[in-house]
Amino acid sequence: MTTTTNPNGTKIHTFTNKAPDLKTMQKLVGGYIQVVTPQDASMEIVMDEEGKLKEKPANIKATELWLGDNEKDWHDILVGDVIVCKDKARLK
Repeated sequence: MTTTTNPNGTKIHTFTNKAPDLKTMQKLVGGYIQVVTPQDASMEIVMDEEGKLKEKPANIKATELWLGDNEKDWHDILVGDVIVCKDKARLK
């Protein structure tokens, strides 16, 4: 796992070799999990499903991974810490 911390303190935890188990995912995102997939289906992004209710800060970098870097095309935004599962770590 590698972790990137954004300027506002939100984190992106990236797994490429083995997917984390449910408890680990819940701990890293800080709650129950929700999974979204970008249009190209190259990865899964796991987030706290109640992140907005908990008023977690926006995770712009994670949103770019999900919806692309053109903010005009965004229909939503990811908040809080997220997990990216790709390569051998894809969720099944």
